[in-house]
Amino acid sequence: MSTQTLAGQLRTNREFALFWLAQVVSRLGDPITLIVLAYVAYVRTGSALVTAVAVLITTMPGALFGVMGGVIADAVGYRRAMVACDIVRAALIGLLPVLIALDLPTWVLYVVAFTSALAGAVFNPARFAIVPSLLPPDHLREGNALLVSTDRTIEILGALAAGALVITVGSSAFYVDAVTFAVSALLLLQLRQDDPGLKLPVGKLIAGAAEGIKFIRSSVALFANTIFSILAQLSLPVANSLTPVLLVRRYAAGNAEVGAAQFAIAEASLAIGALVGSLVVQPLTGRIRKGRMLIVGFGTYGLMLVLLSLVPRLDLALLVFAGMGVANVAFYVPNVTAAQELSPPRLRGRVIGTRIALVNLSWLPVIAVAGSLADIYPVAFLFAFAGLFTVLVAFAGALIPVVRDLT
Repeated sequence: MSTQTLAGQLRTNREFALFWLAQVVSRLGDPITLIVLAYVAYVRTGSALVTAVAVLITTMPGALFGVMGGVIADAVGYRRAMVACDIVRAALIGLLPVLIALDLPTWVLYVVAFTSALAGAVFNPARFAIVPSLLPPDHLREGNALLVSTDRTIEILGALAAGALVITVGSSAFYVDAVTFAVSALLLLQLRQDDPGLKLPVGKLIAGAAEGIKFIRSSVALFANTIFSILAQLSLPVANSLTPVLLVRRYAAGNAEVGAAQFAIAEASLAIGALVGSLVVQPLTGRIRKGRMLIVGFGTYGLMLVLLSLVPRLDLALLVFAGMGVANVAFYVPNVTAAQELSPPRLRGRVIGTRIALVNLSWLPVIAVAGSLADIYPVAFLFAFAGLFTVLVAFAGALIPVVRDLT
């Protein structure tokens, strides 16, 4: 599908346009909570481990609750699930500045952020699962690429805004993210199209979750892709959790405020790279097998991490972050599209939720170990090790036909 056709979808397809606009608004605030929470944690403790936990608690709910979140999304309907989750997150994120003003312990902030992320564990499977019902099947790949490029474009603004907000208003920046969730809920309420849901009794939720896991196991292509992706993505939690520490220690001379601003710029560089990557990936989606795109994407991401461990200046590091953004799209779009295309409609939410949960579950020990090691060893060494691991996994995937030849 051409860019012109995509623009036509936004003009003529009311449901997809509303969904797209809701994601634009919601994504604008996402970098704010991550950056501000990491900033607050580092200022309060100065510990790499505690700062990494700020990322860990936003990952744990997807790991511990992702499978059930997909089942809930299937059961209640994707639109209703997303609206409810946005309302919950708006309330909880809006509460964080109040708790900080009351000088409550950091663990209280983490509990609230963790609870908000639980809602995200339901929202994310619903978000991916609803797309095939909003677009014609032959527009699915390009629609996913459009959503990714839009996400990254908006995240540029959100990341830059986060850095400015940390310097000017500090923890009150959480209010901005809360407002974006509220606006997203209002937009999603306007959708007329909605999966009616399966109306599963509560007692059958666990059985429903098991059904998603069984389907992944029964599909040779989906199972191989899931295992390969889990292993290849083990470097991502290292990069995600330790980037703020790397920036503060290497480029900000230990100044947390400067490091937060640099983190925002780094996130913007990633987003710019992802935007460029989406423009490159979109025309290639119909000509290159998904498996080969995944291998190239993961291999490139690993090389970028190794390079990031070596660059001595921030301007060079920002170029590397942009390269990481390009690589991220190269493996993200084919992964999402494969899950959507290979899953039957009635199981789509729980299959996607299961995959999200398995990836996040694999991240938990990596974040914990990396955070602990970063208080002992140079962060750059951990980045290099993680990058080399992903390069090796990508090379192994290139030798396995069921991984390499995924269509």
